[in-house]
Amino acid sequence: MDKTLFITLTIGAIVIEAVFTPFFLHYQRPGICLKSFICKMICASMFLSVGLLAYFYTGNTSEFAKFILIGLSSSWVGDLFLHVKQGSKVTFGIGMAFFAAAHVLYLVAYSKATSLYFPDNSLVAVPEILSAIAIVALLYILFNKKWHFTFSAPVIAVFVVYGLILATMFVKAASFGIQYIAAGKPVAGGLSLAFGGALFFASDISLVTIMIDDKLKKNYRLKDFNIGSYFLAQTLLAISVLFIGNI
Repeated sequence: MDKTLFITLTIGAIVIEAVFTPFFLHYQRPGICLKSFICKMICASMFLSVGLLAYFYTGNTSEFAKFILIGLSSSWVGDLFLHVKQGSKVTFGIGMAFFAAAHVLYLVAYSKATSLYFPDNSLVAVPEILSAIAIVALLYILFNKKWHFTFSAPVIAVFVVYGLILATMFVKAASFGIQYIAAGKPVAGGLSLAFGGALFFASDISLVTIMIDDKLKKNYRLKDFNIGSYFLAQTLLAISVLFIGNI
């Protein structure tokens, strides 16, 4: 693919995503509707397009790139099912399952990148595991203190499992990004991955707070942050394909 064409298409996709994000936020405030569905899927299609453009432009066939693209695709499907039928527990459950899968896929991608650039490093680093556990424990304490919930065993299980996946993804993204930059690799590559993981983490945490506190369901600034950080996170992870694994 020609460089000028690649840059034009990538910038175009990012601009389209940036333009339609506010429209999505506006249309979905009263509730999910056809217009909000269309706008969200346009945005999701744009972050997926950025990843595909990076993949085909660089010819990056690394396992890292492949898992990132599958993760972006899984997120796209998750967006689809979360909006395809309002109020349906089945479609909501399918959507959440695809998002959970995306987190796992991104986690695998980070592990593949670690194996590629730092083969002497352990894929299961004790400091990273302890950091993830500490983050989940802190979140549980903060949520319990703020909302005084008495969580049932199933809810605690979901909270711990999903929380560990999310926290581990965030920790490994940040850890790899720092190591990648410290090794003299492109700063843009390390930052796109690290900030992508961080924003994804922040987006999910903000979503949880909205879901469990009825007072926050009308907090549009928090909702704007939730969606804005989500789309930006996906776009940054897509951009990382330009750099990481392209050796």
